[in-house]
Amino acid sequence: MVRITNSVYHEAYDYIKRDSTDGNCIVFVASDVDSICAIRIFQALLKSDIIPHKIVPVSGYKDLVTANEKLVRRDVDLRSIVMINCGGLGNITECFNLTPLTKVYIIDSHRPLNLENMHAANTQVCVFDDDSETDKITEVLEAYDAVYQEENDDSEAESSEENDSDDSEGRARDNRARQKRRMNDDADLSRGMKRNLRRRQHRLLADYYAGGAYYANSVSGAIYELISQLGKTNNEILWLAIVGVTSKYIFEQMDTYKYAEKLEMFKDDRARLNIDRNDNNGSMQNPSVVIKSEDEYRFMMFRHWSLYDSMYHSGYVSSKLGVWKDAGKKRLNNMFAKMGFSLQQCQQVYTHMDMDLKQMLRNKIEVVAPLYGLTDICFPSFTRSYGWECCLSASDVVYALSTILETSPAAAIRLGVSVNWNENEDSQSSLENVDDVLVNGLGSDRRNWWMRNFYTAYDALNGSSPDSILRGLKLCMRTQKAIVRQGTAIIDKRMAKLINNFRFVNIRNGPDISIFQHPLTLTKLALFLTDAYREHGKKNLPFVISSLDEEHHTCLLLSSYGAPTFGEVRKNTFGLAYEEAAEKTGARVSFDSFEASIVQVHDGDIEHFVETLYYKTR
Repeated sequence: MVRITNSVYHEAYDYIKRDSTDGNCIVFVASDVDSICAIRIFQALLKSDIIPHKIVPVSGYKDLVTANEKLVRRDVDLRSIVMINCGGLGNITECFNLTPLTKVYIIDSHRPLNLENMHAANTQVCVFDDDSETDKITEVLEAYDAVYQEENDDSEAESSEENDSDDSEGRARDNRARQKRRMNDDADLSRGMKRNLRRRQHRLLADYYAGGAYYANSVSGAIYELISQLGKTNNEILWLAIVGVTSKYIFEQMDTYKYAEKLEMFKDDRARLNIDRNDNNGSMQNPSVVIKSEDEYRFMMFRHWSLYDSMYHSGYVSSKLGVWKDAGKKRLNNMFAKMGFSLQQCQQVYTHMDMDLKQMLRNKIEVVAPLYGLTDICFPSFTRSYGWECCLSASDVVYALSTILETSPAAAIRLGVSVNWNENEDSQSSLENVDDVLVNGLGSDRRNWWMRNFYTAYDALNGSSPDSILRGLKLCMRTQKAIVRQGTAIIDKRMAKLINNFRFVNIRNGPDISIFQHPLTLTKLALFLTDAYREHGKKNLPFVISSLDEEHHTCLLLSSYGAPTFGEVRKNTFGLAYEEAAEKTGARVSFDSFEASIVQVHDGDIEHFVETLYYKTR
């Protein structure tokens, strides 16, 4: 098996289970919310089957190369490598030195997948894919197989002509057999039709890769499907899958249709696993884990913030009302007044608001919000209660985890927040040496702290207590205020410049610059700006945002496509545009990220590099 679709995920896992009796298993996992939820689910599965394993967080391709030298090549007993949200875009057999007994299992939401990993001749790599992609990928794989076979036959024919050996007659027979096989495949085609077929196949492959980067199913959703097939789901695992899928939807990496599809599966499992018991004969699996299906508002963390701050600092509400202007602030105040909520009540922490106001909030929102253009202010989601202690929505957990992942030590100091980071030895043991922090000659302070943040977020999902998530929410509130401050400053000062066919924002100074040193923070800023420009009559163009790292003289560059409405997803073709610009300008660029939309550029080259950028619409 090389390409594995939803219905047979369990068959691939059977190979991992079987091979575990003879050797070791390594799991490489990327550093994002969906991946952390996925590794939590997958680890629970491995533990249930008593499969020894080693978890290795990776932040980019450099980490995979280092892991090959330090882990893969040295382990003669290695039988299974599982890659969670990483490895799907590269040729894995070139990345790792695999023994004949080692298999690699790629569970990656990034698309387009590298076809080399799914080629029939590549028996050591198994790629988890979606049934929804089958029609498209089947045609592309057929074209790839034909081109691969043609190039392979041609290269073998050339090598046989160059080699004068005693078995020339045998080689000639082999060449004649290959030519006969190819003639049989195209027997009914004329020479012109064959040329057209080959041309179309090459064009199909070129379009496949040039079509742009996008996301398929979330990796936590894929692993949840696997564990469902094995009949090992429970409330804790269901909640992790919900959080992972919600992260994809909130950060606009999953469209509304796919999200609704996942939601239906989660609703069925939620009903099955959360049966209310009114008698004394039975109880739920874990009374501290109660999941409910509830609509979520598109204003952030309102259960833990004040209603005013929640709306003011949410991209959806603030962009619709234009709160960066005095008129927008007045509209927000007027909306509260029309709802019958005093400003004093709305500026209190939500838990301290009058109970009757909280009970009527939903009805008031449904009646008043559409009058201010807030027509789709709710979306279906889930909440989880921790007894009487607190209630968290899936969105709350996403915001908390993403902020824990993105906050540098300098940003934490700037925000004035004390974070209980995971400081144990495992979280500090990085794949690279302290002296080896350069990637393609470019340094980044992020490599010194990202793994600590990964394990802090990982520990926050321990399930027994919401304390770490609640601390993450407090951190997120301050970070979100900084994002809105920066976003409103960009709009007020007209910092977004139109270059070629996109808007470019260059963040080079300011008190909050230390906060914008991580791709997740820049992603949130880009989504805020996209909402703002979309709602106020501006042409819907992509954003390219650059943030300066003064210490290392580099710029973190992120591109974000603006869909016409929330819930739509567009492919991002900037990955190819980055490569072309780097080639044309000779700029010092690092393509280390698993995200095609993210690169690191030397500060001295950033201006020329961006001016040369030109993305191709699809």
